[in-house]
Amino acid sequence: MRKALLLGDRVAPYHPVGGIYEVLKRIYDGVFDITLEENYGELTLDGLEEYDMVISYTDRWGEKGTKQAAAALVTYVADGGSLLVLHNGLVAAGSSHELALLYGARFLWHPSQVLIDYYKTDVDHQISERFEEFRTTEEAYMFDFDDFTRKQVLVEYRYANSRIPAVWCHRYGWGKVVCVVPGHQTESLHAPVRKILYRAGLWFLDRI
Repeated sequence: MRKALLLGDRVAPYHPVGGIYEVLKRIYDGVFDITLEENYGELTLDGLEEYDMVISYTDRWGEKGTKQAAAALVTYVADGGSLLVLHNGLVAAGSSHELALLYGARFLWHPSQVLIDYYKTDVDHQISERFEEFRTTEEAYMFDFDDFTRKQVLVEYRYANSRIPAVWCHRYGWGKVVCVVPGHQTESLHAPVRKILYRAGLWFLDRI
């Protein structure tokens, strides 16, 4: 079985990782053995290279994140690693230029939770194959997107008469990145989102 590293916080002001950790273990059962790392400010390239996938669900990057950890994560992906950034993991890009370039977007803000519709785009990709549109109560994250990154937007959501990327993927150096916006709580991970997460893992391993 392949190894995955989940970056998150059991004790967190907004997004404790415990419930998400349990859901991810079920999603990747038989594919990835997941280890939780709360001391993500101490990440090193040597440590990251032990894993086939890194999942970022960090809630306290502003407090615990470091430039050294960001550099290790960027280098890990550039050298061929795989990174899945889930919901609040994207917030770190609001304060880190390096992570914004890696993710392909800089987090700006979000309004209070609202009922959101999610739609597949017309981009054909293995990750979003047979994606089923759905509606859920979530945080509508707003981003400043980097035009230099050749992203493929796979899923969008509608907010204030605009369609905003909700799932996108791209290659960074020799590695791969997938960003998934819904994930504020375990209830956000409806079957279509779980399918996206599962197939992202397979895409990282070149199994689809």
